[in-house]
Amino acid sequence: MKRHMVWLVIPFGVMISWMYTMLEQVGASAENPFEGGANDVPIAQIGRMIEVETRELLGDTDLLPLLRPKNNIIL
Repeated sequence: MKRHMVWLVIPFGVMISWMYTMLEQVGASAENPFEGGANDVPIAQIGRMIEVETRELLGDTDLLPLLRPKNNIIL
C-alpha cells in the first residue's frame, strides 16, 4: 500500500499550490479597495450620500442626484 501512496503526492501537490496561488490573487485584489473595480468600496456613492444627507439636515432644497450604477457597478 505504501508504494501506491506516492502517486497521491502529485494531485495533492497541485491542489495545495493552486490553493496558495488563488489566495495570493485574492490578496492582491483586496490590497487597494478604492481602486474603482467591481468589488471595491463605492466611495463616491458613500461621499455623495453623506453630502445629500448633510444638505437635507441644513434645509437645502437644491440636492444633487444620487449616483446611478453603470453596468451594475457603483464607483
